[in-house]
Amino acid sequence: MIAKVTGSGERISTYEVPDTEMAVGSTLGAPKGAIILKANGAIERFYSIDAGQIVASGMQVYYWDPVTGVPLGKLPGQYIIHPDRQEHVYELSNGVMVRERVFMLNGQPERERADPAIAYYHISLENTASSTIEIASVAACDLRGQTGIDLRVRYDARRRAFIAVNDSAKAFARAFSCTGEPDHWEVTNDHGKCSRVQYPGPLSETIVRGGDQYFALFEHRQRLDAGDTGELTFTLAAASNGTAELRRILDRAPAVEDAAERTRARFHNILNRAVVMTPDPDVNRGVLWAKANMLRTELLAPTGWCFVNDPTRSNNSVARDTAWFSFGSDYVTPDFSRESLLWYLDHMERRGMTVEYYDIRNGKTADYKLNINDDTPLLVLASWHHYNSTGDREFLKRAYKPSRKAAEYILSQRDDRGLVFCKARGTADWGIAGWRNVIENYRISGAVTELNSECFAALQAVGKMAKELGRDAESDRFKREADDLREAINAHLVDPETGLYYLTIDVDGTKRTNVTCDLVFPVMFGVADHDRAAQIISRLSVEPFWTTAGIRTVPRDDINYSPIDGYGLLGGVWVGVTFWYAFAAASFNPDFMAQALGDSFRHYSRSPRQNNTVPGQFSEWLHGETLVNRGMMLSPWFPPRYLWAAIEGAAGLDLSSDEPSCNPRLAPNWRWLGVRNLRFRGAFVTWFVVRAPELTMYATFRFEHSMEYHAYDADVTEVLLDGVNDEVTAILLQRDGEMVLFIGNTSERTVSTSCTLKRDPGGIYTTRAFSSLRGEWVEGEITGEALRKGLAVQIDHRGFVVIEMRKKL
Repeated sequence: MIAKVTGSGERISTYEVPDTEMAVGSTLGAPKGAIILKANGAIERFYSIDAGQIVASGMQVYYWDPVTGVPLGKLPGQYIIHPDRQEHVYELSNGVMVRERVFMLNGQPERERADPAIAYYHISLENTASSTIEIASVAACDLRGQTGIDLRVRYDARRRAFIAVNDSAKAFARAFSCTGEPDHWEVTNDHGKCSRVQYPGPLSETIVRGGDQYFALFEHRQRLDAGDTGELTFTLAAASNGTAELRRILDRAPAVEDAAERTRARFHNILNRAVVMTPDPDVNRGVLWAKANMLRTELLAPTGWCFVNDPTRSNNSVARDTAWFSFGSDYVTPDFSRESLLWYLDHMERRGMTVEYYDIRNGKTADYKLNINDDTPLLVLASWHHYNSTGDREFLKRAYKPSRKAAEYILSQRDDRGLVFCKARGTADWGIAGWRNVIENYRISGAVTELNSECFAALQAVGKMAKELGRDAESDRFKREADDLREAINAHLVDPETGLYYLTIDVDGTKRTNVTCDLVFPVMFGVADHDRAAQIISRLSVEPFWTTAGIRTVPRDDINYSPIDGYGLLGGVWVGVTFWYAFAAASFNPDFMAQALGDSFRHYSRSPRQNNTVPGQFSEWLHGETLVNRGMMLSPWFPPRYLWAAIEGAAGLDLSSDEPSCNPRLAPNWRWLGVRNLRFRGAFVTWFVVRAPELTMYATFRFEHSMEYHAYDADVTEVLLDGVNDEVTAILLQRDGEMVLFIGNTSERTVSTSCTLKRDPGGIYTTRAFSSLRGEWVEGEITGEALRKGLAVQIDHRGFVVIEMRKKL
């Protein structure tokens, strides 16, 4: 593992990576803008959500010795990758230590208001030499980005900012500014000025006219005595209502430390929701970083809250992706789920089909001329999931009418067999009715198992919506229709030779027996009965499907297998499919579920330069043999699926019944699992399970369950001080006169740690404790004062201790 990371994983975590071991830097986003960093730490592109364009690029700082004019080389350093920012620490050849910190301003938004698009590039300098050093720097930025050549630039001396705008798009202005007064400045079309072997200063304080390149330069000179420090801050800002608005943004922009704290506070708030704790720290980190990736990609566009399917490269929001995103965001940012789903519900086609995508700048839609698509049932399912997880009844009332309309449309697209039938005879987007719709010269239409499975679940969901709203007759009808569709699927779409489902019965009548990852859909959506579902999970678990980074879309021994064809959809590894598999396999093969979740996330940090990945960042698809990322560096709809698979798969939360149930699926080598601070139906709930030795649950919510169960009133974990070992995790629950303390070890070795309360709870407590190291319950007694001073425990590898405490009267 090249990227270094430690700890139990569920808390704020960072990766440390040698700066020679990255192929590209982090993608850092906020509601109004995004940046992508280069492998050398510079800002490759600055993207404005409102403009839908890269409005600046190539922001980088160069260093020279101003006395000799020699450029200062950078010694090997390291990147420190945080959920909210990226830092680069290195030493210059003259002994000055440099720490660069780059982030997007991303504070807590209000419903229709969010922070403007501002990227901060902060530099701290420290003279570690024994003598005084003079250092010169030039910060450069390409102000044109990928806009037209009709650029106009002026220098605003009062704001120490270059202001740029295109004549053809005067609303979309941007600025490159600095906080410290520059010694000199310049706008040039001299591309090589910053890479010269001699110091290019002093700059001319002029602006070049004409040409198609506009490089804005700030020159600073500093004198640092031995041990002295200095700092510089640069910002990129964008506006959508002209230069007057841009100047207001610059005037109101928070200072760098205030901006950093505002951003950290939002990330801290969201990352502390839906905390998943398992003995595998990579699974815990996967959940934590999934939430961080989601915050980086949730946007507030002119059309409302949304995300695009390829940050900084696309302006399209896809309905399928939005639906799947909400399955995870419902637990951490439910307001985002609500608004992003409502756009599609409010803009449903008149006939009842959901559009495939829309341009987030102007709302222009497309549907590829299909008569039915997977977006339609998925939007219904996401709407039901949102209500079921949040209890937002106003949303349910608003969503029901378009959801019912979609259900009626689904029913209208059935053939004589009772199967939902896509009539498309084209290829790729115009001939594939499911998620793999970008495969060129390929068709998946007709009676598609994936689509029919989703439609069955959608009809069920509409029936449940109707029942919730007291529309019993409609509820009964949609339930019958769902049952009829499920019966038709199992009557016509099962291959009698194998017992598996066809990929599709094509529009030309061909029964496609392809064995692909799409077999997961009838399991996920409840079409397959228990025995057939187990058979499918077994078939998908065979060696030709699997790599150390996740499941292939097509097995390696398939006649048409290719590690790259069809954007990896014919044999590459689309990592998000692994999360679907993990959810589906949880009930049948929890060992493989745990391995799938751990291995797939771990791959992102295993060898970033070789694999073209960024630690902690969910990239898209991998070469089926080399496992090198060939897709986007951050795929927004993958992280929420990881979170969903962890919560509703591994942690066992089940919303499919009339009442929520929870039956965690522990891998054979997992002896415990916990979830903290999960936002659920207007409250925050916590639960954990332990093998003590029978499976036992402790929870702050009254779930339906199938194991020994202890209900508590509140999660009071915040009264615990951090222990002396960061490889352990803890939960403290409370009810009248009683507490239960859980401590889990994520390390491969036995650890000694302590658990300390911030205050004395008072009194004397009888205790009943179970340690996985000892394997039996032991009774005892402890005082509140002893809990305040600290309780020392020893826990075996990946083991736990649970202590039930009852206050003596």
